[in-house]
Amino acid sequence: MRTKIAILLVLLNLLFASVIFSLAAYAVEERKVLSRNYIGLGVEVYAPYQCYPGENITIKVSVKALEDVKNASVTLFIWGSKSEGQSPWGVSFKVLDVTDFPNGMIKDEEYNITIPSDIDPGLIYGILWLEWSVYRSPSWEEQWDKASFRATYVKNRGYENLQDKYNSLEIELQNSRIMAYIFTVTTIALAASTVYLAKKKRK
Repeated sequence: MRTKIAILLVLLNLLFASVIFSLAAYAVEERKVLSRNYIGLGVEVYAPYQCYPGENITIKVSVKALEDVKNASVTLFIWGSKSEGQSPWGVSFKVLDVTDFPNGMIKDEEYNITIPSDIDPGLIYGILWLEWSVYRSPSWEEQWDKASFRATYVKNRGYENLQDKYNSLEIELQNSRIMAYIFTVTTIALAASTVYLAKKKRK
């Protein structure tokens, strides 16, 4: 009975550890890539740390009114390159486009983006283009700005496959060396034992 309880506790601990590990991995995977405050507006952008060509990623954008704002427009651009930089790739989304954006209001948006299978490995960049108006007595003043950021890193699957094959060959070579060393040591020990026993027999 005690053995069964001990096994059950071990299994529960392993399950708990796997859940914690998966949550930690997710937390590491996504991170804040932009956080900036302007006159009247605050913006934050979240993106995955890395991805592979052909995968879907999620970009999260949060816009907050730091005071009463009018005619607020925020557009998100995500871009990269193909054909070793010879061909551009990009997508755009309208995050915010409102006449009134009162103090304290928050607009959260998520965008699922499919990374092209033929995109160049390396960094994918983002730009936020912002236009808005804030009240400065006696009138509303127009504002505009842009914020660029590194969105995510596209990994090179082909290179990683080659790296995995290289690591496998390296492990095989190390194992072969170990086996050869063991064989050599065993052979020497056997030869020494044979000589010792032959001498002892003669005596």
